[in-house]
Amino acid sequence: MKRFITLTALSTVIATSAFAASEAEMTAIDRYYPEANYETLSDEQVAQMFAIANSGESDTDKTSRIEEIASSNNPSTATATVSDSELTAYVPEWRLAELTEEERAELIALVSSNDNPEETRVQVLESMNSATPNLTPGEMKSVERIAPGADLSVLTTEQVQQIRAALYGEQNDTEKKSRIDQILS
Repeated sequence: MKRFITLTALSTVIATSAFAASEAEMTAIDRYYPEANYETLSDEQVAQMFAIANSGESDTDKTSRIEEIASSNNPSTATATVSDSELTAYVPEWRLAELTEEERAELIALVSSNDNPEETRVQVLESMNSATPNLTPGEMKSVERIAPGADLSVLTTEQVQQIRAALYGEQNDTEKKSRIDQILS
């Protein structure tokens, strides 16, 4: 009977910790794998990683084993290798050029973590909706040449699209300047 109660109590403790990694688990795992994303790790992975972190193995072995467990669905952007040509399958080259480092890291993690191109494409599109719209450096130079003094620091997605339409349209520079001034006012 004591064993049954002990097992019941133990399973209750384990079950309640299954919803999130504890502070102790995160601290131990972060020592060997600081890029860990606990939202994507399963409870089993966290338990395995915690056990390895507390084992008697060398630090190098702990690090490699923990990274191996995490790499199945939690790729580190530091270790993920995705070429620009792979990324342009999901994002146009001009948009890729304007991504911040953080947005690019998120994109690399997304692309490298999913084997289904259609699922990846949907996730990328959803993540890009929240990304800050920017003009490429070349487009910014063109706007500065056509409309000196134009404030391009804060633009909405609609403004970026309208400015691009004006830049790539067939009007002369005077008409483009007028259109850009109108968009920014």
